[in-house]
Amino acid sequence: MSQLEPIHYGLIAAVVIAIIFIILFFVSLKQRKNSLAKVQEQHKKQNESLKSEHKEKLDHERVENKKVLSKQKEEHQVEISQKEREIDSLKIFSKNEGEYITDRHLLDLRDQLVNERRIRPEDMHIMANIFLPKDPLGKVHQIDHIVLTRTGIYVIDSNLVNGHIYHGITEQQFSEFPILGQVFETLDLNPKKEQTLLLEKQASKKSAAFHDYTDKVKEVDETSEELQRQLELKYTPTPIIYFHPDEVDEATISNYSQDPNIKVLVGEQQLQHFFNKFVFHGRFQYSVEDLERIMDELEKFNP
Repeated sequence: MSQLEPIHYGLIAAVVIAIIFIILFFVSLKQRKNSLAKVQEQHKKQNESLKSEHKEKLDHERVENKKVLSKQKEEHQVEISQKEREIDSLKIFSKNEGEYITDRHLLDLRDQLVNERRIRPEDMHIMANIFLPKDPLGKVHQIDHIVLTRTGIYVIDSNLVNGHIYHGITEQQFSEFPILGQVFETLDLNPKKEQTLLLEKQASKKSAAFHDYTDKVKEVDETSEELQRQLELKYTPTPIIYFHPDEVDEATISNYSQDPNIKVLVGEQQLQHFFNKFVFHGRFQYSVEDLERIMDELEKFNP
């Protein structure tokens, strides 16, 4: 047998090396397949886990939504019941038709603002026919309506009238309305101070009479200050004289007042405009908790 030459050894070594590389290649390929299978298995488990979590989350949200819906229905029913009690209470205790009409206007306004999502129900409260204890001068203050909002508190004196209101009249308007000079003299009014007069139609519709509302304006202003004092409020409530026309005739106004503190409004449209434009566009003065405290204090005065 002839001996293998060096070239033969080289071929054998090359073959062995090739076999080794082939073995390593298949080993590596198998490892990659195993790794890929493992990754796929992990991905599958993650997908199943995510699906399970998503399903649990959806189920939880369904349950929570049902709870929220049920709570909203209960709150809505409570609000309806509260409103019915307010109306019934007002029918029993209101002094006149004007106060009842004003209450309906204010409740409708609150409902509108809540439905438009401009305020929450707890941001506005309406209280009717409130009495404050005697002030240091021994006077009891009766308030037709108190409107509590987070941007301020409003004391409203309601009047059901027909005719024309002259608000803030002084001698400066006598040249424009000469007859008012005679009215001032007849009623013994100070022409240098602002006066509020109502030229009201009489029942016969063939005559009219002047009525002096100046004391009413002054009284609602004093009541606002007394309310601030007794409840220790941070801000003085805004006094409002509200004239609502009766169902048959109209009410109009000529406003010459230079006093920015007292608001004189005529008709539901002006009342809505005032609250829409000014009340809910100011900065907050009170929190919801403050309003609740004020209501509690007022209810203590009126058990």
